Order: sequence, then structure tokens, then C-alpha cells
Amino acid sequence: MAKYYSNEQQYLGATPPTPPGDEALGGRMRSYRATIPLDAPKLSPTQNGASITTADTVSLCKVPAGMRFLKGTLTSSVSLGTSTIAVGNASDAAKYRAAAVFTAVDTPTDFGKAAAMALPAGGGDEEVLLTVAVATLPTTAGAKLIVDMIFVGP
Repeated sequence: MAKYYSNEQQYLGATPPTPPGDEALGGRMRSYRATIPLDAPKLSPTQNGASITTADTVSLCKVPAGMRFLKGTLTSSVSLGTSTIAVGNASDAAKYRAAAVFTAVDTPTDFGKAAAMALPAGGGDEEVLLTVAVATLPTTAGAKLIVDMIFVGP
């Protein structure tokens, strides 16, 4: 019977075994939370009271160099209806989550693309963005969309 090793554990089959020495082994998890008000967004002085609409972006966090994506979690106090949201960066709006509807209410829902999880740690700082791809986000009194991004690194 053959024995296989994951990418992170391949060193165990080497002679002599030499651990990779990066965030794959024993890295620290770091969580970045973004709370987005949906009733009267106050994301910047110029957007006070404006709706978040198609093609708009919301800055979720700035991740320092050397971090690897682990997962994200969406939680909303209201259904986003037909609005679709993607999570990524300026060069790839759907790097972490493809544009899709999110209708779960008060139910934390994990997301993450395998391709993004398998990427090596980033070489530079990265601003993570939420992009509205279709339909304006709802404007419901007291409503909030919370996005948690979890990375691992040194």
C-alpha cells in the first residue's frame, strides 16, 4: 500500500526530514472583522446615507505580507435578496468568494475558494474588498452585514 503526503507534510518523507518552516506549520491565525451597516451606510464621510450598489466596493481589511488565506465567514441580520457579493481584491474581485447571493439570516456561513487557500503566503500587503456584482444591497433599519476574514502567518 502506498503512502502519500500532503504538500505541507512532504518533508516527513524526505531524508533528512526538514520542515518547511513557514506558516503551514504552527502559524498564528489572525482574524479581521468588517461590519457593514445596511440601513444608512457610513463607510466614509462621502457615503453617509448612500446605498451600496452594483460595482461598489467595500474595504474589508488590509492583510500584511506573509499571510495565507484560511477562510472567511459571512453573517447578515437580513437577507441580501437578489444582491450578489464577491470577496477578493482589486485585481481579482472573486479571489476568495465568487459573486453569489447571500440569503441566510443570522447564520454564520463559511466561504473560501480552494485555489485561494492553496496559494502560498502573499509577498506584499493586500487590501481585501467586498464587491457588489448585481443589485443594490438592502437598506433595512438596523441591518448589518459582518464579514470575518481569517488568515494564518508567522
